[in-house]
Formats: sequence, structure tokens, C-alpha cells
Amino acid sequence: MSDDLPNTRQPGTADETDRRAALRLVAAAVRGDGIEIDADSTPARYSVAVAHTVAIPGTDRNLKLRFRVAIGPLPDVEAELWGLMTAEEGFGRPQAKLLGKQVKAACLGSPAIDKAKARVDGWVASMAQRAASFGDAWRPKGFADELGRVAGFGGRIPRLQTLLDALEEAFSTAAARAGLKVRRERLEDASGLGVYLDSFATARAMLRRLRLFVGPTNSGKTHAAMDRLAEAESGCYLAPLRLLALEGQEALETRGRPCSLVTGEERDVRPGAAFTSSTIEMVNTSRIWGACVIDEIQMIGDPDRGWAWTQAVAGVAAPEIIMTGSADAIPYVKRLADAMGEELEVVEFTRKSPLRVQEERVPLAEVRRGDAVVAFSRKDVMALRRDLLARGHTVAVIYGALSPEVRRAEARRFREGTADVLVATDAIGMGLNLPVARVVLSTTRKFDGREERELTPSEIRQIGGRAGRFGMHEEGRVAVLEGESINPVRRALTSPPVPPEDPRSWISPNLTHVEAIARELDTDSLAKVLRTAGQELLRANQTFRMTDLEQRIQAAAAVDKAKLPLAERDMLARCPIDVRDQNNLRLLARWAINQGKGIPNAAPDEAERFRHHVGTDVELERAERAVKELTAYAWLAYRFPDAYPDMDLCQERRALLNAFIERTLAERSLARACPVCGTRLKANHRFRVCDSCYSGRIEQRRGGRRDGARRDGEAAVTSGAITSGAAKPGAGKQAPAPAEGHPHYHHPLPGKKRGKGGAGHRGRRTTAGTA
Repeated sequence: MSDDLPNTRQPGTADETDRRAALRLVAAAVRGDGIEIDADSTPARYSVAVAHTVAIPGTDRNLKLRFRVAIGPLPDVEAELWGLMTAEEGFGRPQAKLLGKQVKAACLGSPAIDKAKARVDGWVASMAQRAASFGDAWRPKGFADELGRVAGFGGRIPRLQTLLDALEEAFSTAAARAGLKVRRERLEDASGLGVYLDSFATARAMLRRLRLFVGPTNSGKTHAAMDRLAEAESGCYLAPLRLLALEGQEALETRGRPCSLVTGEERDVRPGAAFTSSTIEMVNTSRIWGACVIDEIQMIGDPDRGWAWTQAVAGVAAPEIIMTGSADAIPYVKRLADAMGEELEVVEFTRKSPLRVQEERVPLAEVRRGDAVVAFSRKDVMALRRDLLARGHTVAVIYGALSPEVRRAEARRFREGTADVLVATDAIGMGLNLPVARVVLSTTRKFDGREERELTPSEIRQIGGRAGRFGMHEEGRVAVLEGESINPVRRALTSPPVPPEDPRSWISPNLTHVEAIARELDTDSLAKVLRTAGQELLRANQTFRMTDLEQRIQAAAAVDKAKLPLAERDMLARCPIDVRDQNNLRLLARWAINQGKGIPNAAPDEAERFRHHVGTDVELERAERAVKELTAYAWLAYRFPDAYPDMDLCQERRALLNAFIERTLAERSLARACPVCGTRLKANHRFRVCDSCYSGRIEQRRGGRRDGARRDGEAAVTSGAITSGAAKPGAGKQAPAPAEGHPHYHHPLPGKKRGKGGAGHRGRRTTAGTA
């Protein structure tokens, strides 16, 4: 017996332990040939490492693959092994080397190796066939690089099936990317979004002259553009706001050109008028005009509304297109003009009166006549209004929730001197000519609907430029309130515009695009169509990108419940509602369902509650919401008059509400009211809700605790009764839940003083024994 195996047995015998020890010696002898032996299985199983080179289809590259092939048991080797172990001389290294040669010959000559290589070649052929279906979307060189990384396995040699699984996973990932690209290209081709410019055939057939008038606020660029527009035989003026559209109509008529007005909620058609002033979403791209003015062109870079400016620039059929706005628009318009193959002339204007940065911060007590204090939320505007009224000022306010009519009325109060100070949001940045001497920013940050962020230089220039109206003031000044930094203002007003990182223009799918995508997806869901468009289309387009469709998708999900054609649901989803307010979404859904059932929708009747002279802060906010509902109703009534038949009543109620809001805002002081019950609050009342509502809330909470304690006690009694086998009648019955009340506000109990140990104290809680 050799010294290589333990000499613990009788000559001529061997057991399983001896067998495993012998196989380990054989494995050591053949390890250099890539052969592995599983000594723990009976009979032993063998595998061998194989190298196989394949050509990657579509490239001139070869890939060397290394993998392990299972040979399985070798009966002849197993028999020889047992013979050697039971021989008189025993099993040692010489016997292992001899048997290793037999193992090597058996493994390397196994037909399993050729079968394994054939499986690899078969997978490569299958991959090539499947990749061919992707056409130009397939990138073979990039996939070859990916295969090289996958096949490396970090220096290890995987089993054949493990390698094939990894290769297939890599192909599936690459195929998914290519398939998505093919799907996107198919959707873009089917919808026409891939060739967006071709959808404006009339404009593409014309020789158009693009002129871009750029300059700061109060530089006369819009005045020059309107002069040029009035020289044409016909034309259109496109504005971002109804207020600006109204001013455009007036500007053309003062130049002797009868002009119609078209906005989302109204039509003022003048007989025989060859000119139209409209909000930009209402642009008519099918009519041929003599000239067109597109105002506030820098809005083409806005993710939410920029698509409307792209549509106007690309689609208006007029020999002369004049765009006015800030220099921030130049990169966007240049990229778009190059895509259309049209020349662009940039005309620069300079400000007519100087605009200066006031380095000294402005305390609220030093706000003076002619100032416009700018905040960025309705809450902050109303708080500043209240503080300024307390300091003896008369105040006009302008913010986004106000209707255009009320904004004009408030601007008129400031312009005529009835109000000596204006408090406004950045809504004053467009559409209002105001005699502002100084703009005072209350903050240099704003919440934009997604996040709170710093004001952009473009926003600061747009707002600050309202100061120093030419002909009214020798210069304009921009300052910040005490406690704010002037640095962002200084940088914005003294530095040139920074080019955008992505100068592609925004576009949005119109009805033709929506219907084509729906056919391609074989779906009737408007929300699914819009979600697909937003997530998958125009990812690689060099000229355009898809606008943010999230608000439209939410509205689409609401109207998809109605039994209406896709075209009508698409129009309903464009209705100007605030989708962040669930009440608005429910209202839109109800209108859509009624429309689908053929039930006429009545105009909202909230206005009937506001026939008194002036209101409280709570009534003011409710009136503003009611105006928005009526505006949405009017928008739909123009498009579906049978489903929304109360247009006249709607306009009457809207005028009633606007008058109520104007009267309330013109008051020297705004009365406060409890938002829960509507009870008027004293001016010095420290909290938002009245004492009665707060006391009711406290009692409700205490009652809830008592009910909870009672339920706990009953549960304990019931548990004990069940344990003892003698449950009492009625035990375990649950007390009714307390009625839902208004949200908790930090408010002291009536008669209690706020302070240490009082109801308003936020420190240590009282114990149950002292409560």
C-alpha cells in the first residue's frame, strides 16, 4: 500500500473514504488540463473547461468564450479506480497520474464538448436573427462591448448554462433598449411628432421672414412690433395672457385697425375686422395672415406652456413673423429657425430709462408711494397687504388667483393713485403697464409648483424691469426687503443672459397626434396615450422635446371615466383647471360624465352666496375659487354649447363675483372669519379659527379619549368574561366613532392664558392627575 492513502484497511479492500481520497489525487493530476472532479458524488462526475471563439454578427470582431462542460460519470474510469484501490500495491500518486491520463483522454474526447460548442453557435445564430428585426436601432458594436464584459465573469469559468443565461440577459437588455427605440420611432412616425414641422403645411409652403425683437422691459420693442403689425393688410397678435390680448386689441384699434379678441373663455368678433388679438393657445394656423406678432417669446423655454410658442413660431402662416421678448429666447429661436430652414433677424432694443440696483435693504416701514412689493404666494401677498394697511398705506393687490378683470381694476387703482402701494406676485411681470417707481422683492425664492428654488436671472429681470416706466419716472430701482440678500438681484441685472443647457423647443401632442398614438397602442385611454407620449417620445430628437404632460394626464384620468369619444375627452383634459385641487378634478369628472350621458351641465351657482357688499378673507378666497370654476365652465361652453348651455348666466355670475372681489380688495381693512363656521373674528384675534370651533374640537378630542378608554375597559371586561366563561350582556360592543371635525390648530382654550402651563404652552405636558 502506498503512503499516499491512509494504511487503515486490510489489503484487497477499499471503502468510500478511500475512494474520495483517491479521486482528490486524480483531480490534482488533471487540474492543469481544466478538468474538475466531483468526488462527493457516486459515481464521480467530471467537467472540463472549454474555450470557443465565435464571430459577433454585424462586426469584424471575434469573442473568445470560456465555459465549463459537464461530461458526467466515466464508468470505465470508475471501474479502473476501484481496481487500483483494491490491488495489493494500493493507490498512490503514480496510480493517480496513470489514471489521470485516462480521465484526460475521456474528457477531452467527449462528444459533450462538441454539443456544447454547437449550443453556443446556435445561440449566436439565434441572437443575430432576432437582432436583425430591430433594423437600424440595433447597435452591434456596442453590444459586442457588452458581451465582452459579460463573458469575462471576473476571471472565473462559468458552467455553460450559466454563460448562456448571462449572454441572453445581456441580449435581452440590449434588445429592450433597441425595441423601445423601435417602438418610439414607430410611435413618432405614426403620430407625426417625429416630423412635427411638416404638420404645418401652409407655413412650410410659404417664404417667411422671422424677426426677433429682443430687449429688456420698457425698451419699446412691443410698441415697434405693433406699429409694424398695423402696417399689414391683416394680422394677428398672440399673447400669453388674456390681459395682454386685451391690450393688444386696444393697441391695434388705437392705430386704426379694427381687431377681434379671441381667448379661451370669450369671443369678441368685430364685423369685418382683418386683425385678431388672442391668447397664444388660440392661434389659428390654418388662416393666412399678412403679419404676426408673438409676444413674450422667452416663454418658449417654459416646460409647461412653451409648446404654445413653438406651435406659433412653427405654424403661423404669415410672410412676416415678429417675436418680442428678452434675449433669453435667442438660443431657442435660433435652433428652431435652423430646423425650419428659415433666416432669423435679431433686432436689439435698449431700455429707455435706466434700471438701477438699490444696495440698501428696505424696511417695511420705509415702503413709499409708487413702490411695488413683490411676493410669490397669495398668502404672503395678503400678509404684506395687511402690514402695509396697518402702516397707513392704501394698497392694491395683484396675484394669480385673481381674474383678469380684477387685476385690471386693481392696476387701475394703483395707476390712478387710489392705492399708493402695489403688492403683487410675479404676475405683474407680464401684461400690465404700471407706474412703478421701485420694485421691492420680499424674497428671492419661490415655489414653482414642484419645488422651492431661487429666482432665475430671467425672472428677476422680468419683474424688476417693471420699475421706472418711461415717461412716468426718470429711472427705475430694484431692491429687496430688509433681511434679504441683494446679491441675486445684482447678478441678474448686471450679467448677460446665460445660454440654456438644452435649447430644444417644447412641443405638445395635439388631437391628430393623440388619435394616431391611440391607434398604434390599440387603446381608448387618453391618460395612457398621454403618459406614453410623455415618457417615450422625442427622447433623441435634436430640435424638440416633449412638454410636461403631468397636469393634462391627471385631467385625462378624470375624464376617461366618461363615455365620450377620444376627441371630446382630449378637449376636456385641456380645460383650464387647477389639477392640484381634487375638488376641481371631481367637478371636471362630473361634468364629463354628464356630458357623456347627454345631461346638460348647469353653471356653478356659488356666486349666489356673494351678493352682499364686501366679504371676509375666507369669503374672498372662496369667491376666487368660484371665479375659476366659472371660467372653466365658460371655456367648455364655447366648445360644447349643448352640454354647457348656461353661458350667459355663467358670465353674469362671473361679473357678480368679480365686482364682489373688487369691492372687498378696495376696503381699507379685510375682515377676518373662521374658516370652519364663517364667524367673523376680531382684528386682534390671535388664531385662525374662532374660540367656539376650537372648544368644540377640544371637547371632541376629549370625548374621543373617553370613548377610547371606555372601549378599552369594555374590551378588558369582555376578555375576562370570555376567560372565565361568563360574558356579560352587551360586553364588547364598540362605541360609535366621533364625528370628523376641522383640523387642529394651535389655539388656547377660551379663558386660558397662553404661557407657561397654559393651553398654548408647547412644553411639558400635564399629567392625567392634573389635567
